[in-house]
Amino acid sequence: MPFKVRTTLYSLALALGFFQNIITIFTAVSDGFAPYMHIFAGIGAGWALLTWVWTSVLLSYNNRPFSSHGLVRSFTHFVSFVILTIGWFGLAIMLGTQFPLQCDFKRDSDGLAPVVWCPLGGTSFGISILLCISCFGAATVVYLAAIRTSAGLSINVAYADKLDSSA
Repeated sequence: MPFKVRTTLYSLALALGFFQNIITIFTAVSDGFAPYMHIFAGIGAGWALLTWVWTSVLLSYNNRPFSSHGLVRSFTHFVSFVILTIGWFGLAIMLGTQFPLQCDFKRDSDGLAPVVWCPLGGTSFGISILLCISCFGAATVVYLAAIRTSAGLSINVAYADKLDSSA
């Protein structure tokens, strides 16, 4: 069971990271009312790129139970997703502080606030929250599968599933 859940959460983080990469690039280049949105969205685009590239690497090492490579260790997967969770939590706060400013419909604008700025800001914020949740879930699943073994987080991430399912 942990293999399917882990693969699903990794795939979700990969897909959301790719989508967030595209959305935050558009958010960064769009002009709006929020003074720091372009900076935070630029940081988000870089973090999203790192997220989906690194998650795809981890996903490729997700099911190699007899490998001794460093990328198959539960510790590597756990720490990677903890770092991604912390990063997405911080970016959710950053984007969340700027997103309401993008939706100021009472202010004079060129008419793009309700159709471009607000939806892009809200989507960037929402996806960053979903990425935080999915990365946290992936870290939790890896940790719970590894902690049940005597080797702890030093065990191969796929081998921990085999030991967990046989118990």
